[in-house]
Amino acid sequence: MRVVASVQAKRGSSRGLVHYIAHSKLDAEREPENVRELFNAFADSMSVTSSNNSMRIGIAKGRPSNDELHHLVLSFRPDDYRKLGKGEKQRGHCLKEVTREAMKRLKTALSADRLSWAAALHLNTNNPHVHIALQKQYFTTDLERETLTKIPREALPHFEVRGREKVLIPGILIEAATEKMDHLIDRNLQQTQAREKDPISRESISALQIVSERERDNKARQKLTDERDTLRRGIIAEYELRRIESRITALTDHGDKMRFLVSDSVSGRKGRFSLRDLEQGGTGAEPDAMTSPERQIRTILLKMLGKEEAEKERIQSNARDTIREADRVRSRYRKMGRKLPVPSFTKDELDKLQEYCMDAADIRRSSYLEGVRSELERSREIEPRSRDDLRRIAAQKTISDLTIKRLEKDRYEFDDRRYYRPVDAGDRHVSLAQLDREERDPRNPIRSLFENLKNMASRSSEKERDSTQITDSDRLRNSIVRALDEQKTGIEKELKAERNKTKVIEKILKADPEKTAEEPLYSTEQLADIDALSLRLKQSPVYEKNWDKQRTLIESATSNSPAARKLLRSSAEASLSDHKTNIIAGRALAREIVAKAEFKRAKDGLKTFTESKRFHKFAIADKDTGSVEFVCLHDVDLPSRGSLLDRALDEIFEGKQHRSLRRTVTSLVKDKEQGLKQEVAAAKDIMASASQNASEFKQFSFFGLASETSYQPIFTSSEIRLLESRAANTRDLKEAARLRAVLESASDQPARSLKQILRDFENPEMIPAREKEHIPATLEKASPAETPAFNDPTREPQERRGPGNQGHSR
Repeated sequence: MRVVASVQAKRGSSRGLVHYIAHSKLDAEREPENVRELFNAFADSMSVTSSNNSMRIGIAKGRPSNDELHHLVLSFRPDDYRKLGKGEKQRGHCLKEVTREAMKRLKTALSADRLSWAAALHLNTNNPHVHIALQKQYFTTDLERETLTKIPREALPHFEVRGREKVLIPGILIEAATEKMDHLIDRNLQQTQAREKDPISRESISALQIVSERERDNKARQKLTDERDTLRRGIIAEYELRRIESRITALTDHGDKMRFLVSDSVSGRKGRFSLRDLEQGGTGAEPDAMTSPERQIRTILLKMLGKEEAEKERIQSNARDTIREADRVRSRYRKMGRKLPVPSFTKDELDKLQEYCMDAADIRRSSYLEGVRSELERSREIEPRSRDDLRRIAAQKTISDLTIKRLEKDRYEFDDRRYYRPVDAGDRHVSLAQLDREERDPRNPIRSLFENLKNMASRSSEKERDSTQITDSDRLRNSIVRALDEQKTGIEKELKAERNKTKVIEKILKADPEKTAEEPLYSTEQLADIDALSLRLKQSPVYEKNWDKQRTLIESATSNSPAARKLLRSSAEASLSDHKTNIIAGRALAREIVAKAEFKRAKDGLKTFTESKRFHKFAIADKDTGSVEFVCLHDVDLPSRGSLLDRALDEIFEGKQHRSLRRTVTSLVKDKEQGLKQEVAAAKDIMASASQNASEFKQFSFFGLASETSYQPIFTSSEIRLLESRAANTRDLKEAARLRAVLESASDQPARSLKQILRDFENPEMIPAREKEHIPATLEKASPAETPAFNDPTREPQERRGPGNQGHSR
């Protein structure tokens, strides 16, 4: 027999029979590199997914299991295979027709309305053969469901007795395949003979075929190019919308925490306040009336929100069709089960998109864009990352490492201060500690009597009442606990995202270690981030090194820098060198003042804890129930009064659980005290470093007892908030007065972020090319004044954040 038909035993990878047929034992020389082309009765070039989908029964969600399918093989002689055509493409097409004819004949024999199957041509042996996966279930022509438990005897080679002799019957499959193959071989032979008799016709046909194939290829290439560009424009438009929506969400959800410079119409004084500050009486105004600062802040917020909404509407109007086209392309490829083509981004667009994803902690999309970059670099459509690009990524790694440490510190401080941390619960801003004080407060017996009478009346008014009645105090406590849990979850989520971000950056840097051996290349924004993070973490070496970089940046400014152009507009005779000296001196003096305030704050924190450590409550989780209780050392410590014998007996008869709890709380007290001492030491190192840097711009008296300076401190907006908070919270009246005097002297300065100050001294050649070229506006990184809540709205952006301060500033 020229064709062999057989049924294979159940076989297939863990991913299914169809996957096995498409991927098993690929011959690199004669077959496709990654996967064979699947086909069925109606379609060619099918994917594994679409083939599995075509054989699913009813509303089944998964692929057909191996038990639901038959595995058939049709094998052919090599010489017959060669006669089917000149090239592999023509021969493969002919074998598809042969397979379809064989399965059509089997369908007729079974009286089936349709058979569901998928097949692939294998050329990995001497005999070309076709593997077929056949769904066992089918509908008859009478639309009755049947199950093909086994392939019929008539379909396969079998013996029949005819005239007392056993005769080998090829079977339906072989007969149909042989007839179709002979027909195709004869047709191919006739065409070959006709072309040999008429060489002119043969050349004309060949030329026409070549032209037709070229046109077809050109159309396919143009279509692919259009689809790639559509995906590129769609992704950029989606990111534009996503970014503007995040800004609107931050404004609507956390606008009350944003601080603005407003003036009081009564006193005429200016200050930076948020709506939250005003609600808590931060300005001393009447709580019931809308004050002038409150009106100003609400007006600013409404204007900002209106501006963002208008921008969103503009982007939606421009990008609606683009996003719809990109969705159509994705849907079409999804239905075909094929991989999406690579969007045709430029290198600058990819850099900006990935930078935005990293800033937004969108690791999944950043990883996708990194894969796109790899494919574009492989195809030489874009240049690989340069040495400076990798140095900038190394700078991102430094920022990410510091951010992880800051979040870990935030988490520790959150757990430590959980009992004392105020949250929004209903219409109140209250902590668990404040709630407990109110419940224990004996100074308001009338209120207590009223609440008792109210509870008694509510219990008697209902016939059936649950024994575990929830009071208003319990509801408020539950609301506080839920709010605290949400905040803790937010910190954990942000920490996890930052760690994932670090892993992505490390993977990028490890891909080319030679280029990443140099010093990281920091932008002005990253220098500002490191300044805030190193101060928050009390990392003196990082703080000192960052100041050296800031100073180098300012000193290297040339006449092409924005600072020089601004200076020239203000006065033609102004000296850029003197201006740079003033800025460096002003920042050095400001850093010294801030470092001293931080050192004193750290000392006060240690002193306060040392005095009240026996009453500081820690959150202790029950290992069995998971519930959290707040316990202090005073609650669990053994009585210190009495004789030595009494104390010894107390310790002997102390329960195991109580002893474990006491030791846990004692350990927490020691750890916290040690941590505060380390923070004081680190703050002292930062203060010493800042003082040394500022001493260059001071003139000391003859005996070195006093110092004077002719330079004015230049504070950033976050530093001003830090000093305002310190002046309001310190117990040292002299320090508070001194800080207020410093703030008063700096009130005539424009409040700018450190990033804005440093940007004035950037030379054009220092700015990456992708920031100078035209990039879609919404992909450009906005300034803090434009996006006050672009990052996680529960905290300030790093370049504008000061320790102990929450909210935003403009």
